Amino acid sequence: MSKHHSHDEYHPEHDDNHVRGNAFVMPFILILAFAAIEYSGGVFTNSLALMCDAGHMLSDALALGLAWLASHHASNFATTKHVSGLSHFELAASIINCLLMLGVTIYILLEALDRLNNPQHVTGFYVMVLAIIGLVVNLIVAKMLHHHGEEHGGKDNLNHRAAFLHVLGDLLASVAALVAGAVIYFTGWFRADPIISLFISALILIGSLNLAKDIWYTLKKG
Repeated sequence: MSKHHSHDEYHPEHDDNHVRGNAFVMPFILILAFAAIEYSGGVFTNSLALMCDAGHMLSDALALGLAWLASHHASNFATTKHVSGLSHFELAASIINCLLMLGVTIYILLEALDRLNNPQHVTGFYVMVLAIIGLVVNLIVAKMLHHHGEEHGGKDNLNHRAAFLHVLGDLLASVAALVAGAVIYFTGWFRADPIISLFISALILIGSLNLAKDIWYTLKKG
């Protein structure tokens, strides 16, 4: 009797990619939902910092969505592998994520410079409240991604690293918004937020450039 392997053969790497893809689902939902809440809060408080951070979180959601799609593609379709072990689709998603992070950094820089020249009244107390909630959300998401990243490739998984970098950058932005909100609330100094945002954007830029360097070295291996 002939044996049929086309549908019954077990592919453990497919299960691994499926688990890896599921790791992005809850972070994607949490980030996207809070981005909408934070943007509404930014409009309510007249805080450009919160609206800017909401845009940053939206880019995070897009990054997580790309990472989710990449892992789903790798687990459900036959894909060619780069010498690094990543599928070409996953590698492409990592590049897109890195470019998005660089774009967000430039956007934050421009917004911060504009706020330095044109400070506006901001309701500091509500900025602090939303920043604390955002900090908690990002800590939860960062912990999720770090845990799954360590189980599935660690720092060598560029797809996970790119998504994690987005969330880490937004976590730092939440800390900046919290500090800025506190300074504004207690002192009334509205330029505190753009000054801190410039510092945070520099940290994010360094992380993005390091990831871009790793992606470049990975591409050179091929």
